Amino acid sequence: MAHQLHPGVLFASECEQSVCTSLGRVHSRVCTWRARMCASPRAFVSHRRVCASCELYACPPAPWSRVGGPCTPRAREGFPSPRPRLQEPLSSASTERAALLDGHDLLRTNASKQTAALGALKEEVGDCHSCCSGTQALLQTTRAELGEAQAKLMEQESALRELRERVTQGLAEAGRGREDVRTELFRALEAVRLQNNSCEPCPTSWLSFEGSCYFFSVPKTTWAAAQGHCADASAHLVIVGGLDEQGFLTRNTRGRGYWLGLRAVRHLGKVQGYQWVDGVSLSFSHWNKGEPNDAWGRENCVMMLHTGLWNDAPCDSEKDGWICEKRRNC
Repeated sequence: MAHQLHPGVLFASECEQSVCTSLGRVHSRVCTWRARMCASPRAFVSHRRVCASCELYACPPAPWSRVGGPCTPRAREGFPSPRPRLQEPLSSASTERAALLDGHDLLRTNASKQTAALGALKEEVGDCHSCCSGTQALLQTTRAELGEAQAKLMEQESALRELRERVTQGLAEAGRGREDVRTELFRALEAVRLQNNSCEPCPTSWLSFEGSCYFFSVPKTTWAAAQGHCADASAHLVIVGGLDEQGFLTRNTRGRGYWLGLRAVRHLGKVQGYQWVDGVSLSFSHWNKGEPNDAWGRENCVMMLHTGLWNDAPCDSEKDGWICEKRRNC
């Protein structure tokens, strides 16, 4: 029986990792069939590639032959030559290799450009470092100059504060001296009047103290209305000249609060000082703790608490009475 070989079967020479060439493809297979299949009359219908050794056995009929070694195929009519089919993957591999080389060249070109750009960026960073160093040095110099100016300003502020304290102290001493002079003058006049017995006594419900008469009201009203009541009695809201007079007023508060003849002097909305109704600036004071505080920026008048201490309050408040003062007629 003639050997019927399938076109897809190709016998090679070696058993270990043989190369079987068929249909233009290269396959490496481990030998699984023995050499006896070289002369087997069985018709191979499988597309499996079989590697076998034919060195000890006769080769199958054409197109196979042994020429000084393993079986090699002979070209015959109807069988394609395996070599042209091998050129197709080689050509494809060459094309892919050329494409890879082109990509490699493009990557190298891009790398060169990126290297140049990185060098330019490093130069810019160096310039920025130089600029920042100069700016930092200038900033440190400016900061040192600012510190010196601030120190000088603090020294001037301290000197100004000391001067203001001395001026305030001098004004207070001058005011106390003036009040002492006025008090002594009143006392002298009172002594003369008492000796002459020509002075009129204080009106009914008025209290006498060192040549003046004082009226402590029972009703309550605003500061302006209280000043009006005193003017109607030929008097004015009380002017506290010193500690002795303050003690007299404190002893007669009877647990009530009273308006004093003292108002705030403002400039540009801020309290600059206080002035009595006779136009004399405040020198002696008897403020309560934390006063005057000018709450809400509208406490322009001064009243005396039941403790005798002073407090600034809104002039339109109607919570307090008033104290009128006038000199005795002699």
